[in-house]
Amino acid sequence: MNTVHLKMEGGRTMARIIENPKQLILSHAKEILYQQGYQKLSMRALSKACGIALGTIYNYYPTKKDLVFEMMTDYWQRFLDAVAEIIAADADIYPKLHRVFNELEIFIRNFRQYWLTPELYGDQAYSDGGLQKDHRFIDQLIDLIAAELTRAAADNTIQIRLGAHETAKFIIMNCITIVQMPLFRYQSFELFLKQLLE
Repeated sequence: MNTVHLKMEGGRTMARIIENPKQLILSHAKEILYQQGYQKLSMRALSKACGIALGTIYNYYPTKKDLVFEMMTDYWQRFLDAVAEIIAADADIYPKLHRVFNELEIFIRNFRQYWLTPELYGDQAYSDGGLQKDHRFIDQLIDLIAAELTRAAADNTIQIRLGAHETAKFIIMNCITIVQMPLFRYQSFELFLKQLLE
């Protein structure tokens, strides 16, 4: 729990304890971004939406860039947590991979809508830093799939000929391509995958 300064009517501030101020700030920032767009996401608008003093917002996020990167990180982490949950489920590898694909499809569509806007990626600092984070998160996704492939190979349900990491990269890159250019269906890809892994 943290003490934050709340902005009161008349410009006065009052200290109050809020259990998770960073999460409160992030959730309101996402609301503004998703409903009104990047241009409307200002520290002042966020302060007003949260009912937290502007100085307190800056204590947590010194710049708008810091806030945006934290939001992007949170967005990616939620997706990776959902994938980890799918993988932890006790099921055959192919239904798991199909569920991961479905989750990835939703993630990419939303990511494109909210995060790949010209407003956000028009700024070189945002695009460079954001792309570096994207690559790191994609690597984490590949690692999750590689670990599951290794487990399935240890159970003798599949055979990995290219190595778990290379196979996981092949799966994820093809899934991303299928989402972005739906000329090829996942079901057809799964048939190729079964030929590769069995």
